[in-house]
Amino acid sequence: MSTGGFRIPLHGAQPAAMQPVTGTRVHIDTPHLVTRSLLASDVTPEFAQWFNDAQMLQGLNLAPLNFSVDGLRAFVASFDNVQHFLIGIFSKPQGQLLGFYNFSVAPQHRVATLTLGADPKIKIGREVFWESWFPLCDEMFDHRGIDKITSRVLTTNRKLLFALIDTEHFVYEATLKQEIAGKDGKRLDVMVLSCFKDLSLRPKKASTAPAPDA
Repeated sequence: MSTGGFRIPLHGAQPAAMQPVTGTRVHIDTPHLVTRSLLASDVTPEFAQWFNDAQMLQGLNLAPLNFSVDGLRAFVASFDNVQHFLIGIFSKPQGQLLGFYNFSVAPQHRVATLTLGADPKIKIGREVFWESWFPLCDEMFDHRGIDKITSRVLTTNRKLLFALIDTEHFVYEATLKQEIAGKDGKRLDVMVLSCFKDLSLRPKKASTAPAPDA
């Protein structure tokens, strides 16, 4: 999954006078999913367990986070829906959390960095990400002041590359050779995929997202 998207809060809660401005939460309904800003109350022991899962962290190239339930709730609550978004993908009608999007926004440049995570114990087809991603992409471009979204994906992360490549949104921009050091010290390549508000920069040959299985 994309590297560099997460921000880990290092300080405790700020005094009320110093609290940052918070934006409107994201909430998108589609036929099979609800894609919305995560709340502290969404954090369960099961969510904390898979958020700390070694397989998911390996895809993000992150060291163990070792979040407790309370620690993860504080982390989720720290996102302001202005420059930092943590958005969950929930199934209907069960309301099961399947995965999440993390956006870090640079407002002066109107660009966002995307990180995508998924419950490692659930087999999720790319149609799930497509159903949630297409309207979320429109939300970020039309209502959040973003012109470009970039995801930096480890070339070893086949699952995420399969989800993003050959869609009507993402364009391959570059492969950065030996861009980062893995947790084992080995150099890793990173593929840069981007999505643009400018339709002329979208893929020339659009792909139709497959319908989820009934």
